[in-house]
Amino acid sequence: MSMALPRYLKYLSLIVMFIAVLYKYEIPSGSSTDKKTLMLTKVATVPYDRAHVYQVITNINKYASWYPNVARVEHIQLVSSHVLNHEGEKYRLITRLPILGEISSSLIIHTDDRPKKFIYSVDTWLLEINSIELKDSLTSSNATRIEWTVHTRRRSILFQYVLLPFANFYKNQIVREALFSLIMQIRDL
Repeated sequence: MSMALPRYLKYLSLIVMFIAVLYKYEIPSGSSTDKKTLMLTKVATVPYDRAHVYQVITNINKYASWYPNVARVEHIQLVSSHVLNHEGEKYRLITRLPILGEISSSLIIHTDDRPKKFIYSVDTWLLEINSIELKDSLTSSNATRIEWTVHTRRRSILFQYVLLPFANFYKNQIVREALFSLIMQIRDL
């Protein structure tokens, strides 16, 4: 005895399949190295020298004190002691979200170009790459200009055309709050 599905279930299953294809299908990039999308860039100037600002930004153990929603940071893999920078170090970020509770993600340091640039990636749902560049301020001799750029490695059609505006708004608010807290942290140290 065969049973026929109701008409609405057939349409619902087609919609679900269509969304699944959009989620999995990736937009081809122009070159093989350009597999990321710019989400935002934030700029701030602080009245402190670049070395001091860089020391605060690269201290991942203090990351939870200035980055919103991060409850704690745990080391996963350290680099050997003869390496002067932190490139390749891995950390576990424990993020506290209101409804979901605590979520674990990995933070990997890619570039530690003391005291100019700090690049790290976080494997959250955004697959984000954060680049924090420190430049001397043009207006003051003892000030530093912070340029924080966030990219995403998500390339699916569903993300690029439907979810990206919401992700941009969310990440913009988080980075704005993080930058404000970072400036307060730099001032207090």
